[in-house]
Amino acid sequence: MSNVQGTPGSESLTARDAWEDYLSLKRALAEDDEAVESVPVSAGTLWLVQELIEAGVCQSETEVISRAVQSFFVAVFPLEPKRQRVLREAATRYRTS
Repeated sequence: MSNVQGTPGSESLTARDAWEDYLSLKRALAEDDEAVESVPVSAGTLWLVQELIEAGVCQSETEVISRAVQSFFVAVFPLEPKRQRVLREAATRYRTS
């Protein structure tokens, strides 16, 4: 978290500091045992994620990211023989949906 104290003459909190503070708080407040990682994402991509959640396509940011990465993996490796094994292992090891 940032070290800005807000005293007169101190530096102002930057947007980056605020974002890092938000991510720190989000990790601290996570209610389940899943790993919460910080992934850099553009504002446009974050907006798309929120649109998918609001449309009912997914229930959470985690679900959107999980489905998107799995779809991308299948698209990139459509005929890869070990694809199914890797997907099963990831689902078992990391409990992805």
